Amino acid sequence: MARREQPRHPVPDHIPDHLRQAFATAKGREISPRSPYQRGDAVQRHGFTGNLPGHARTGFRGWVVATVGSTILTGITTEGEEWWESWGNLDPDGQPVDIWRWCTCCRETWRPLVLAHYARQRAAGEQLDLFAQATA
Repeated sequence: MARREQPRHPVPDHIPDHLRQAFATAKGREISPRSPYQRGDAVQRHGFTGNLPGHARTGFRGWVVATVGSTILTGITTEGEEWWESWGNLDPDGQPVDIWRWCTCCRETWRPLVLAHYARQRAAGEQLDLFAQATA
């Protein structure tokens, strides 16, 4: 009879079936109740072009699994990749996009919003800033 390993972390029902094993075996220990995020919370890490390569540059969406320090959380991305991030670098997933944040991960969403904002300014006869003139 084959030995079956028990999952390291209980898997919430909202985690997709193909990611359940990645969630269960992610590294880390129990999350402190003081953490702003708990196991299974959907989060997003915004990425910026000036950051070092990796998630700091590309960003990701995923779920919190555990902790490896007082403020360092671990989890999996929606692609099943494991991540470790300070909870201060994370945002709840599903927040409206901030059009002035200029993150790489939300570019397809915020660029049309920025252009629409400047189009409204132009229609109202307001003066545009240099970015609007360069992208118009």
